[in-house]
Amino acid sequence: MITFFDNLERFKSKLKQLKAEFDVDALNKLDFPFFDRQRRYAVLSVPLYTNTLGRAIIVISQKNCAVFSDSFFSAHSKELQSIQKKPYGESTLLTFAFFKTVIKNYSHEFERIRGLMNELDLQPHLDGIEISGRDLRRLTDRFEELVQLMLVLKEKDIREFDTELLGSNYELLSAEARYWLERCRSHIYRVASLRTKSEMQSNRELNATMGRLTLIMTFLTITSIVVSVPGTIGAIFGIPALSDAFFKPHTTLLVWILMGSTALSILLGYVYWLSLGLRQKKGF
Repeated sequence: MITFFDNLERFKSKLKQLKAEFDVDALNKLDFPFFDRQRRYAVLSVPLYTNTLGRAIIVISQKNCAVFSDSFFSAHSKELQSIQKKPYGESTLLTFAFFKTVIKNYSHEFERIRGLMNELDLQPHLDGIEISGRDLRRLTDRFEELVQLMLVLKEKDIREFDTELLGSNYELLSAEARYWLERCRSHIYRVASLRTKSEMQSNRELNATMGRLTLIMTFLTITSIVVSVPGTIGAIFGIPALSDAFFKPHTTLLVWILMGSTALSILLGYVYWLSLGLRQKKGF
């Protein structure tokens, strides 16, 4: 008999009935697949990408199967219906359906990450790349553990999950898991490529910013020179001893000299600005 639970306390109560003694809370904290077989039962647990529980646990005894998951999956496959009545056929089908659900769940997570990478390929930014890379490495680790677990279950003599009953179906499912694992590994190299692309874009933006700062500093330097020339002349003419002795009778001439020096400094500054070619290059 198979019973599904999405409430942890009810699931614990069921485990007491099955006399399955293990720490469910500690098992829920694991971030990798777990399998253990005791005399009266077997435990299989795999992390999932879900919005609520985040992990699925299967406990299989001789007559009962308890499943803790928010993703319902049916063990009654029409294709493999003939093995349900065989010894441990139902628990074998349940575990097989569970692995199919996990692989589907992981593949959806991969497609989500790949979609983000496609967006980052158009508009790369380092924070998004680091998040995608971290999620992808985590998914790759989980796929590696899942493939290893499926291999162990095939090699071990576990009556609760008899892979011989499944025939080639189990091999095909294992091949599918390895396929998604290889896709995850191939996209890890894409993360490095996105990082390089982001760094190149950052360097271009930095160079553009430095160019604008250089332009501004050049403009301010020329402006300060333009202002300082008439200011210096005015300061000299403003010395009381000089102005009273030499320039007091020629106030009009002094004004024209200041106006002429100001105009000349502006003209020379403008000519120097054009000689740098910054106006045309930067569009200032």
